[in-house]
Amino acid sequence: MTTLRILISDAWPDQAEAHWVVLDQNKVVSSGHSTPANWPRATRTEAILTGAQVGWAQARLPQAKAREQLRALPFAMEEQLLREPDSQHFTPTWRDGENWSVLVIARERLKRLTAQFAALGRPLDAAWSAIACLPLTPNGWTLAVDHTHCLLRLSAARAVIDDMPPPDAGADALPAIVSMLLSQAQAQGSLPARIVTMGAGSQVTKALAAHQLEVVPEATWLWHEVPDDAANLLHDEFRAAHARGQLLNALRPALILLAMVLIGHLVLGIGSALLRQQDLKEIKSRMTQLARTQLPGRALQDPSLQLHRELQSQRQQRAQLADDDALAMLSDLAVALGSDAMAALQAVHYDGGTLVVTLAKPIDIPALQSRLEARGVKSAVRNANVLALQRSAS
Repeated sequence: MTTLRILISDAWPDQAEAHWVVLDQNKVVSSGHSTPANWPRATRTEAILTGAQVGWAQARLPQAKAREQLRALPFAMEEQLLREPDSQHFTPTWRDGENWSVLVIARERLKRLTAQFAALGRPLDAAWSAIACLPLTPNGWTLAVDHTHCLLRLSAARAVIDDMPPPDAGADALPAIVSMLLSQAQAQGSLPARIVTMGAGSQVTKALAAHQLEVVPEATWLWHEVPDDAANLLHDEFRAAHARGQLLNALRPALILLAMVLIGHLVLGIGSALLRQQDLKEIKSRMTQLARTQLPGRALQDPSLQLHRELQSQRQQRAQLADDDALAMLSDLAVALGSDAMAALQAVHYDGGTLVVTLAKPIDIPALQSRLEARGVKSAVRNANVLALQRSAS
């Protein structure tokens, strides 16, 4: 997979030419400086924003959950912003309890960049801040000079960028903000042990040495190198739409497998329901045939209920207890009463399948009715302590 990284200044796209590199496995395979029409094609397109487009600020927030602090972040930084917080896009890079370090870029600028790249047919996969990508020097500072800017990394959570003075600036070879930070550190006795320079000319090196610093010159700053912990500016509403599509494509095999499993379960469920329905039809058919045999000459409307009633009638004719006899329902009532059965009844009356009982002591009527219902006995409250019981039709 190849990646095209372009160094985007704050004058782009009005000044269309930009430096670019193509990376393959993090190795540069080609580079150049041209307009977008001559940029090579690659699997991914990323922008590294330099100049005054992105600022790096710090904020202190009351101790709370990270999500709550994140919501309060724009308002905590309001005094450091030139415009309203709602017009800015915030990207946290570092957090330590109440202290946050945040990259800030104008929403309109980021919208313009993403729209411009989309119009070029090269939608952005990521956007990085140049100052946040500058290497960190342990116990020191890092100063890099690109074509028009000077970048200074002071710590893991702080960096600044400023325009480079003209080549004939002489003693003023350092940008004003760098000179100011050096003077402040010297006055506070907190000058770094050394400062690593990248791409800085002899005038810059001499200006730094004048502050009694150990200057360690290194090769030209490799602006296209992005640390693993760098914060991508394209998040939340700026997250690339095609990146969401790539995520969906990555999940597609798992989603297809899940869909197949669900369809399989659905087919098995429907098949099981159809088999049960067929079994019920066979049972009803056998019940109807049995009812025609046992109840000849009768019109069949509900064979199951009619057979049940015939069974109860035959029992009574043979001096056996039917389900709706008084003794049968009293037995169910005693079981339902449980430990309250002793001396629970004051009066009992039975007539035509209805057993009316008067309770002799307070009992939880709703609970008793639930237990009777579970034993196939319907109950109705006639008075506060009078229940009418009937066997449920089955």
